[in-house]
Amino acid sequence: MRTLLLILFGVVIGVATLGAVWATVSNTPDDPDGAVDVRIVLERLPDGRVEAGLQQREVEGEWGETLMPEHRFLPPDAELNLALHSSVMVVDTDSRYEIVEQDYADYLFQSGQEIAEGFHERFGGSEDAPKMICIDDLNDRGIERLCDGFASAYAGPLQRLAVTDYDAFREELETILLEDRELRALFTTSVATAQIVDDAREATRRYVRWTYWIELVDPHLPDPDQLYCVISHGSDEDLFWGLSAETSVAAAGALGINMRNEVYASGVEQAAAIRRCTADGAVAIATTLAEPEALQSAVQEALAAGVPVISFNSGAEEAAEVGAALHISLDDYEAGRIAGDEFNARGVEGRILCVIHEPANQGLHDRCDGLEASFSGTVERWSMNDRETTVSELHERLSVGDVDGVIGLSSSIGVEVRSAIFQYDRRLPAATFGFSRTIAEYVSDGRLMFAIFDHPEIQSYLAAVGALFTERLRIDPASYFNGAQMLITPTIVNAEQMERLLETLYD
Repeated sequence: MRTLLLILFGVVIGVATLGAVWATVSNTPDDPDGAVDVRIVLERLPDGRVEAGLQQREVEGEWGETLMPEHRFLPPDAELNLALHSSVMVVDTDSRYEIVEQDYADYLFQSGQEIAEGFHERFGGSEDAPKMICIDDLNDRGIERLCDGFASAYAGPLQRLAVTDYDAFREELETILLEDRELRALFTTSVATAQIVDDAREATRRYVRWTYWIELVDPHLPDPDQLYCVISHGSDEDLFWGLSAETSVAAAGALGINMRNEVYASGVEQAAAIRRCTADGAVAIATTLAEPEALQSAVQEALAAGVPVISFNSGAEEAAEVGAALHISLDDYEAGRIAGDEFNARGVEGRILCVIHEPANQGLHDRCDGLEASFSGTVERWSMNDRETTVSELHERLSVGDVDGVIGLSSSIGVEVRSAIFQYDRRLPAATFGFSRTIAEYVSDGRLMFAIFDHPEIQSYLAAVGALFTERLRIDPASYFNGAQMLITPTIVNAEQMERLLETLYD
């Protein structure tokens, strides 16, 4: 996030030198606090007034244009011994960008040194190191620090080639390979120049040793105005999505990116939100796929516009088909299977009600599928007609008397399951997915047998990171990830573990 420096400078009578730099507020360029160099500029005008402005030192070390506050003139008849102040100015220091860029530059320099040492080993030591060329691809800002580090450590003769035009570089390199018989090795700082080196070696039949540097991820921070979108399905009534949105915002702040976080009740609304993000120039989108068919065309439109898309939470099976480059979620099927094993281990038999609070959500059906696969009894999928009347509807279903256990598929539903069982006035084994203070208390005191955490915070944080990472890739993310999935394998959380969590929650 940018650091804003408010400058309020005073102009006093009796300035000795006008039309030149009057003062400089300065810190060293590598100041860890990200301070910025500024200086005040004063100029006497033909009418006798003195005009004041401010200059800021740019990242490259040059002074930028003079910034002019609204109130910046000292009249020739100003009162003596009275300080006059300009209007407030805001100077964007971009210190975070400078710090990250410097840290990466240091890494490149050190890496260049290590590569030089590697060539020493190839040539049997540094004493008789032969002539080499280090190729700077200046189309990648800052990459020249690799050759700086290489030059500082390589013991033999070293020539550096600066590349901006690839065609011209190809011709120059082929000429060098044909004519310079002392040249023994090459180091190139990009994949683009590496390909040219490979071609030139083949064209000239001069097979000198060589290696190259590959950067799959753009190391520079994204522009703060670039838009990233995290779009999900969900309900305001469900704590899962409250925690999810909260975590996405926290992730965006930590990453320093401009992120739009939106939650919608239907796939149609979600698709419209994805289209808005695309139209607004989003550079990457993360979305859930609870209703993949409703979202597929919107995702495809984003991809056609060059916007990479990843998915999280629901939709693991459909993610690749819809077009998501990467999917991040709980392993819903495995989670259901683990729940079934736990019911078996606790001696539950008969019929278990698997409460699906979002009937169109494929991920919830996957949990019931896993439960069906492992539970030794029968699994009934049950959905309420109205979320507002979940407790009364579930109580009515339990009153039939043929249900031997219940599992809710979110923390909010878990609480309502417990309320319905309490009204049923019969001890009935129950469990839930999700985490909340109430769920932790219910499990710790035995009102619920166990919980399986669905981790909205992990999924949402990684979704924000994944959107940034996908956009920063310098290689096609859809082909590179190839529909890869990051699936969280859940575990059973029992009463003792919940008690420990409650203690830390209240600390």
